[in-house]
Amino acid sequence: MDMDDTMDYKEFELEEGFTLRQGEKYNALFKNNKPKVVLTPKQFVYNRIFDFKPKADSISLKKDRIIIKFEVMSKKYPDYDLSKYCVELGYNEYKFTKKSDKYIVEIPYDSISISGKSAGVYLKYTDANGFSFRRKFLTMRDLSMRIRNKFFNKKEETVSKDRELYYSDIVFYENHSIFFYETWNGYLSFSYREINITDDAKEQKKIKKAFNQYNNDKKNNKNIPSIVLYEKFCGKYEESARYVYERLIDDGCENVFFILSKDSEYREKVGEKYRANIIDKNSIRHYYEYFNAKAFITTESINHAIDIATYSSTTRRRQYWENYYYIFLQHGVMYAYSLKGRYDFEKGKGFGNNSYVVVSSETEANHFIEDGKFDREDLIKSGLPKFDHSIKNEDADKILIMPTSRSFEHSTIRDDTKNSTYYNFSKSIIESVPDDLKDKIVFIPHPLVNAIFGKTDLEKYMPSEYSYDELLKNTRLLITDYSSISYDAFYRGCNVIFAWMEKEMCLSKLGIELKLNEDNAFADIAYDYDKLGELIEKNYYGSHSEENIRKYNDIVEFHDNKNTERLIDYIYNTNIFPEKAKKYDMEDACISGVSSRPYTGKAIRLPKLKVSIDGKKLVKDLDFKVKYKDNVSIGTATCEIIGLGIYSGSKSVSFQIKKNIKKAKYSKNDEGFTLTMDNKELVEGEDYTVEMVDYSDVGMEKIAITGIGEFDGKKGILIDLNEEIK
Repeated sequence: MDMDDTMDYKEFELEEGFTLRQGEKYNALFKNNKPKVVLTPKQFVYNRIFDFKPKADSISLKKDRIIIKFEVMSKKYPDYDLSKYCVELGYNEYKFTKKSDKYIVEIPYDSISISGKSAGVYLKYTDANGFSFRRKFLTMRDLSMRIRNKFFNKKEETVSKDRELYYSDIVFYENHSIFFYETWNGYLSFSYREINITDDAKEQKKIKKAFNQYNNDKKNNKNIPSIVLYEKFCGKYEESARYVYERLIDDGCENVFFILSKDSEYREKVGEKYRANIIDKNSIRHYYEYFNAKAFITTESINHAIDIATYSSTTRRRQYWENYYYIFLQHGVMYAYSLKGRYDFEKGKGFGNNSYVVVSSETEANHFIEDGKFDREDLIKSGLPKFDHSIKNEDADKILIMPTSRSFEHSTIRDDTKNSTYYNFSKSIIESVPDDLKDKIVFIPHPLVNAIFGKTDLEKYMPSEYSYDELLKNTRLLITDYSSISYDAFYRGCNVIFAWMEKEMCLSKLGIELKLNEDNAFADIAYDYDKLGELIEKNYYGSHSEENIRKYNDIVEFHDNKNTERLIDYIYNTNIFPEKAKKYDMEDACISGVSSRPYTGKAIRLPKLKVSIDGKKLVKDLDFKVKYKDNVSIGTATCEIIGLGIYSGSKSVSFQIKKNIKKAKYSKNDEGFTLTMDNKELVEGEDYTVEMVDYSDVGMEKIAITGIGEFDGKKGILIDLNEEIK
């Protein structure tokens, strides 16, 4: 490979004999001058050097502070001095002290600043050059011990998903609840949020009573699994879940329930016909059906089914079960923020294999596939049911201003509102509205900061109570930066203006990308406040242009008011309503994800196995189960897919377990390199293929070897190009 005389990277001396080359795209880590690993700039360099695993031993929530006693497990560096490390919680870092073989950190409540309602607890270190170590705390409970045993190469114990998750005591501080809890992966998380009803001890007893009743009924075959619908915080009845629920009741479907708060302002919207199957939020029946549901059909995450960051191991544990269907209706078209890197909206993370997402076009579907790692079969292209009922009143005259959230400055908004960019951005938009239209302004901040802005001078533009549907019915012009409500507004016939004066700053701080751009934005864009004033005059009295309609229709395909009908037809042809669905034979199933696998000495499964029939995704353990045969040794293994419910019969596929190329020995020679296994030299083109990966910005190259023929798996060899030059 031809090389420039100089390579454009910097070199740094690290600890424990490690060095690092820093380029534009990569960091290359060396140990004793030998290549070890190539990282992206976002990866934590010292995580590849140190094996420290922090683990909480005890947590005490005092009157004004948190005290965590913890240990730091390490196999490679058990006696390392951690005095330059700190504990990170949210936006702040805390020094800790050592007592015997334990560490103690104190976190005053009034110092806590986090984004959202919960945050992880981390052990952290950053050196003078900005290279970091950062690893999340394990909890002290049994799953943590399982991870610990694995870490120290001891026998790993299996842990039931029905086990209790760790929860600390709960304390109340300045109208907030504070507690620690354990994630399913065994990590420690911290919650700092508004006080929920379910924080009360009496409510905890109701949850456990409902759970025990459900378990008893299930054990005695007395329960009839239900279909549960709800909207935001189980407090609304105005979006897609409402219209799907009413259609199901109209069709005579049984065991279908909608969860709604008793004091919800939306109660009066529930027609007489639909009231019998409304379940009061926080009733024992609500908690019972939460555990009993075989399907959740909702505009929100399953967290909203009771409370976000609920103080209950029992309810949180339910979320990790996979024996239910989750149909995400969305409360707005997901084509604003990119899904890339957004944990909550990524397949395999925030969304499990039992999830379906309703989309409005192939453009939106491709966004979920490309940026959210979904499969096409995960997506139901029907359009949002609520759009069937989205209208604008003939006398609509309001100018609705709705900026999206800025989580990166939540603490500033809370503590020093008028010095926040969110406040000044919102106020500047309001000031840009011509004086003769100022009385038409309705300002709606993001729900997370709505109460805070209700105490500022912008309160006069904020309604005390509102529903989004009623707001949009009376809106003539919407001004937003990139809220998904713009799609609903445009659908109704409202004009839209995108205020992008601070777009780049916000996206940079949020660490996300925007799918909307100058080429596909279906509205006028303002980059300064003078231009915004002109656009308000134009759009308040104007109508949609043909160009904007074309762009909009590419993202929202359906305009026939049949979105609900399309979605219902899909649902009626699944195991959610087996009595309405036609029957299928598994022999007709389309099976993908079947490929050869490298030998490991353990039972091999097909990690990317996908099953569909008639274009519909089937969910493992709900629509089918799997049995493997002969799947340990090298040779031919069999996977049998057995239908459940409306899917009868079975279908078998075979796959090969091959020698693992990773076990082959690599050695350099004058002609390049050789690979050997079992004293036999392997042949390129017969046993493996080679691809060269360019890491030249750090003076590196990677030989990426892939097994073929009798071999499977991958093996990577890093080459220092400086040595090649010498």
